[in-house]
Amino acid sequence: MNLDGAMNAKAEAFEEAFGYREIVGSAVLNDSGPLFAPPEGSSTLKEIAKHRKERKPDPRDLIALGVLRPSGHNRDPAKLRIGIFVQQKRLSDHPIVEKVQGIAKGESKTIVTGPAERRGATNGGRCRPLRIGASIGHHRITAGTLACFASNRNGGGIGLLSNNHVLADINSGRSGDPILQPARSDGGDRKNPDYHVANLQRFVPINFNLGSINLVDCAFAYLVDGVERDTGTVYDPQNDAPLWRVGEMEDLLYGGLAVKKVGRTTGYTDGIVEAVAIDNLNVNMTLGASPKMARFDRQIAISGNGKSFSKKGDSGSLIFAEGGRPAALLFAGTERGGAGNHGITYANPIATVLQELEVDIYIGA
Repeated sequence: MNLDGAMNAKAEAFEEAFGYREIVGSAVLNDSGPLFAPPEGSSTLKEIAKHRKERKPDPRDLIALGVLRPSGHNRDPAKLRIGIFVQQKRLSDHPIVEKVQGIAKGESKTIVTGPAERRGATNGGRCRPLRIGASIGHHRITAGTLACFASNRNGGGIGLLSNNHVLADINSGRSGDPILQPARSDGGDRKNPDYHVANLQRFVPINFNLGSINLVDCAFAYLVDGVERDTGTVYDPQNDAPLWRVGEMEDLLYGGLAVKKVGRTTGYTDGIVEAVAIDNLNVNMTLGASPKMARFDRQIAISGNGKSFSKKGDSGSLIFAEGGRPAALLFAGTERGGAGNHGITYANPIATVLQELEVDIYIGA
């Protein structure tokens, strides 16, 4: 099917298989068509709420739909499929999945991913001058990744871009809170000014309310005066060699697009966009015993080439297309699914991130 056919089939699936309804006026958020959610006061919403309260997620919380690229590197726009991303294998034969498959008329693929979780922390190190891909974090969190440098569109200076859950401790941060490099679990110490590299300026709140929709997980922090930084080059942390210069923003995201990133845990990895316009992606944002789910729409799925594209601690990495073009902001992932079953990485389109934060990527001289 072509793109219009895929988007129409996805919309029909949310209405007929999930029991969702179109959010009036939601198409203005981006050019990927309308958004869908369980209607207020509906039996669908009540069922999902009941299951969450019992800590037994409703199947609708564990099934996401996106537009899947063709197999191999074929970019024929008339050969797209509906990607059905299920977080538990048992859901592969669920009636919702079967109904989506019927609506797609055989042009779908079911992918078992395992749980979708925000990327947490494992290792890292001190980095001066401050660079893209370095360990960084709010003084209370474990660690994440510095995406890039950015400038406030309304004036005020240069700062750092990353996730809300990296720089703002999942909505708990306050303006002026210290940002550490390296992050706390990598040896950063709030009491030592040498580790204090930025102050939280703003973040887009993550909405956990049932039926709510998030488009981004992002935050911005102003750099502390005098912190040395290299704003326009991406380096390989394994040998300190320059990899590429930051280019103009990538404004055409599609299945099959080759991408790469440097993150705090896995360093340099490359991969390919598996699917775009993924809706109803419910992500566990807590990593604790009590899951706290947030729904994200209009997301991008990426698979690594021969290995995992990301692991815990890579949250906040900026994902680049060829030519060093910023394409997306990494925020979550799974341990299974994708090419070679190495896991799937989820990311926010960078254009949406910059729009929501009212910042621009800063390259410098």
